[in-house]
Amino acid sequence: MTFTARKSLLAIAAGMTLASGAFAQTAPSVTLYGRLDVGIEATNDGALSKTMLQNYASRFGIKGDRSFGSDLSGIFQVETAFSPEDGKNQNTYQSSNGTTVLSTGTATGYLASRNSFVGLKSNSMGTFLLGNYDMPLKSLDGGGVASTLWAEGDAMEVIIHGKGTKTSGSNFDNVHTRQNNNLVYISPKFADIVVKAAYSPDEAKTATTDQPVYSLSAEWNNGTYNFGLATQKKAVSDKAFAMSATKLTMGAVMGDFTAGFAYSVLDNNAAAAANARKTNNSLVVLGYTMGQTVFKFNYGMSGESFSGAQDDLTMTSVEADYVLDKQTTLFVNYAQIMNNANAKGSFTNADNFPAVGTAGNDPTALSFGIRYNF
Repeated sequence: MTFTARKSLLAIAAGMTLASGAFAQTAPSVTLYGRLDVGIEATNDGALSKTMLQNYASRFGIKGDRSFGSDLSGIFQVETAFSPEDGKNQNTYQSSNGTTVLSTGTATGYLASRNSFVGLKSNSMGTFLLGNYDMPLKSLDGGGVASTLWAEGDAMEVIIHGKGTKTSGSNFDNVHTRQNNNLVYISPKFADIVVKAAYSPDEAKTATTDQPVYSLSAEWNNGTYNFGLATQKKAVSDKAFAMSATKLTMGAVMGDFTAGFAYSVLDNNAAAAANARKTNNSLVVLGYTMGQTVFKFNYGMSGESFSGAQDDLTMTSVEADYVLDKQTTLFVNYAQIMNNANAKGSFTNADNFPAVGTAGNDPTALSFGIRYNF
């Protein structure tokens, strides 16, 4: 009995010591998270039909924070894309100059291929990040309701960010950027407004080229309505063009109904009129929740890059999601791109959807998939 009592007293004392240490210093918090998003897809690039098992941006990550006091924390995140159906990383690899490009199908994933950073977070001063991170223009999405469709259905990249019209000529590109070597500032929320700013220096600078990227956004969100505006520019010296963009988004959440809108102007800033390219792009997104089922729709339009170019396109997508629980959702999605005579717009989300080889062809995709978040 005496021995047992002494052990109990020692345990209580040890517990009090540990508790006092915990109150004096906050322990680091580390979280593992991720998503597996895979489906079977019947596709047609306008000439060839295929049935494929597709990966839709599956990812794995680890993130954490450590508090230094009441108003300052150290934060980090390392997120990596992977393809659970074939072991590849979205068929991409990192080239010698740091950009992410299409591979020939042999590349495997590389660590930190998605948003990955180290930084400081202050409730009163904002958040500062250094790493591989989305530019403010890319992340602007109408409070989460202007970019909601899955599989091949989301038109934000194809229409608003210009991936559908980048094939209109060597003088035009898209503005989708998860920018490497990025310095990002995110302000605290003030009067329902959050401001983001990013600067990516040109680490590949030479005697004749200097192409840093700048982006800035402001977004107002009161929980029901959302309004955002962003701009982005890639500086240029001896290149024929440099892409700049202005993007506007709006969103509304009204009970079971959601509505989003996005509009962008993409400009290559070419000095010579013969090389000038500019598009005006718009997107409407609707959603409706009925019990465990969510219905989604989006329609987008990209204009000609110059008068008479005939490289404009439209994209229509419909989707139904059946929510099994907070982690698991079954979905079916149908998407179609209608290309004008000289357009080669194609889908972007899948890891190996065939590019449109012939201008004017109209790709389609019917997907049945499952998404699991953890």
